[in-house]
Amino acid sequence: MSGVAGKSGRALRVGSPAPARRHPGLGLGQVARGFRWSGRPLVPASAQPFRPPIPGREFPTAWARGPVARATRAAFLGGIMDPLLHSQLTWRIEGAEVFADLGEPALIVANHASHLDATVLLCALPAAVRERTVVTAAADYFFESTWRGLSTALAFGTVPIDRSGGAPSTTPVDLLREGWNLVIFPEGTRSPDGARGRFKLGAAFLALNAGVPVVPVGLRGTFAAMPRGRSWPVAGRPEVSVRFGRPLRPGAGDDVRGFTAKLVAEVDRLVAEGETSWWASLPRPDGPTVSARAARPAPGGGEPARWRKVWAATEPPAPTRPRSPWS
Repeated sequence: MSGVAGKSGRALRVGSPAPARRHPGLGLGQVARGFRWSGRPLVPASAQPFRPPIPGREFPTAWARGPVARATRAAFLGGIMDPLLHSQLTWRIEGAEVFADLGEPALIVANHASHLDATVLLCALPAAVRERTVVTAAADYFFESTWRGLSTALAFGTVPIDRSGGAPSTTPVDLLREGWNLVIFPEGTRSPDGARGRFKLGAAFLALNAGVPVVPVGLRGTFAAMPRGRSWPVAGRPEVSVRFGRPLRPGAGDDVRGFTAKLVAEVDRLVAEGETSWWASLPRPDGPTVSARAARPAPGGGEPARWRKVWAATEPPAPTRPRSPWS
């Protein structure tokens, strides 16, 4: 019987069945690419039937303000974190005496550039004030994990704040009415380059509605000591300054945006005082106080480059007293 040559060169017998085609097997890479790793539904949200939103449940933190938790936190901050940070950083604290004559709960508003900010700020407070102070923290970061939420609530007295624009929580107002001081970072997140970000309106809104004073704080050097991506301060005991300003109270004609502008101006002035001196930090007739050289307009106008902001944020704080000419 005659044969016909196939593509492979083999001779195929006429009338014999063709050989079965072999399919290449699937590799692990193809399986991984074809697997749906996320739980997102295939049907887009716009095509799904309407479902009423499920109200979120606030992470419970009232237990962290009880006597046992407060004693544990005082021992942790005063006996462990304070000596540890002083061994890693060169500290300077100015203006903490403003709490001596305050006599009422207050909001403590500061700029935010590092995970060191909350710890440094709490350790810089007088012990009696620190005992009655809690820190607001992002609910979607610190309280997304149960263990992280429990540990931060115990160590720093944190309370969750929704920064995604959801319904405002009544916890901050309740805490102020119960006599607790509240630390707020109005930027909402750490600065990526050390320059102050835009203040959100929540702190001013809370001060206006609760009728409490606001103690502005300028933190200087925390970005250089431990920027984003680090879990421990850099070597060499970098300098960090904490400056408390005089309490600010909303005036009769202040609205949320106007009072926020006042908070921004005072925080910038305190940070500028850490860079230069008290006299140089005072507002000038030609404009508001500039908190860092990186915040000034670039030579050609517009937003300064990121490297310039980082350079200005890592400049050491100014000395508290003039150097001797003999040194």
